[in-house]
Amino acid sequence: MEERDSVRTLLYILARLGLFWLINIFATIIGKTAILGIVGTLVPRIALYDNPELLSFFSWLIPAGLLIWLFVDDSKRHTAYGLYSAVTVELTMLITAILYYIPALCLNYAEDRKVVGAIESLYFTSFWFSKINEDPQIYALIGIAAQVLLCVLSYMIAHRIYLKKFAED
Repeated sequence: MEERDSVRTLLYILARLGLFWLINIFATIIGKTAILGIVGTLVPRIALYDNPELLSFFSWLIPAGLLIWLFVDDSKRHTAYGLYSAVTVELTMLITAILYYIPALCLNYAEDRKVVGAIESLYFTSFWFSKINEDPQIYALIGIAAQVLLCVLSYMIAHRIYLKKFAED
């Protein structure tokens, strides 16, 4: 029985790792195309073309919202089926954050400007944190930490809400 739980945990970790990467890459693409094109054109006052930090913030909201929704749903399902484990989710998000941050560590070693640009664009959704520190490695780390914290908190809060909701019945 423990072997089945180990496989299930491994699959959960791999699935959340993949979703974290895909959601962030999707948000970068949507942020640089759809949000810039649609919102930037329809609401010219906010000047997204001249303000990449604001565009980045809007792009950061996309993965934040999707990840919160994902982890709230995970929490509800895990709580309902007796599989709730905050430790598993915390370890999953820690591993995910480490693996997502690894390309940022290569920025100081990459000599080709195209490679540096590609790596920096991977962390475009965190660019709005450059107001705190302009180093891409630092603002990428802050952005990843904020997303991971939101995921874990949404998982734990949804668990408590779910327990309170069904404890009354």
